[in-house]
Amino acid sequence: MRGGGAALLAALALSACAAREPRPWDDEATPGQSRPAHTPVQRLPDIPDAFRAELRGGWTPGCPLRGYAINLGNGLFLTAAHLVDDIVPRLRRCAGTPMQITIHYAGRTLPVRVVRVGAGYLEPGVGPMYRGGEDLALLQAPMALPGPAAVPCGEGPARGQSIRVSSARRHALAQAGDMVPETRKVDGAYADIPVSLAEGESGAGVYDAATNCLLGVVSHRPDATPDRSRIVPASTIRAFLGS
Repeated sequence: MRGGGAALLAALALSACAAREPRPWDDEATPGQSRPAHTPVQRLPDIPDAFRAELRGGWTPGCPLRGYAINLGNGLFLTAAHLVDDIVPRLRRCAGTPMQITIHYAGRTLPVRVVRVGAGYLEPGVGPMYRGGEDLALLQAPMALPGPAAVPCGEGPARGQSIRVSSARRHALAQAGDMVPETRKVDGAYADIPVSLAEGESGAGVYDAATNCLLGVVSHRPDATPDRSRIVPASTIRAFLGS
């Protein structure tokens, strides 16, 4: 949530408190080239839950953290940066030691390491902010796990586009709203969706309802409009991943 000091937890997290990695869709492009953004994405599995991992971490003592991550294949997972960096713990004034971040996926719980994270900072009176709107982190598990991998959409979401929000708490169908820029251009913009997401749903995927390609990653819920949420859009995801 943005605005209002500690009430802000832009994160929707229960948290109290780069070297280039292979891209799972590289094998679908010409060797040495990224898939062009305009290339159509074929329909992915009908149940986006297949891409979803549960994420846990935080600081000890007393600063647990929960959220979600999205399987990109090859042991790579995408989540929200505020779930794995130190900005929320500093906001909550957590003391202690960072916990090992783990993901639970395909029936297994594995440790993960952060290989890339958006550049964030704490804006007094506002909360966590990210350069270019990259509230994103790329995680690496020690092994590839079975299951389908999510593929970022080439662009979007566009206003009125049919979307599906997938977390363990909900399967919400809705229509995307406008792109909403942050006050400073350097902090990018987020896509608005008419879904009120709860604490602990950060990092969940938002998918195109027709193809199930990844349209966004849940970032935060604005204090001014608690019945809506903001997501990192596909274009920002692709730029972050270098595709």
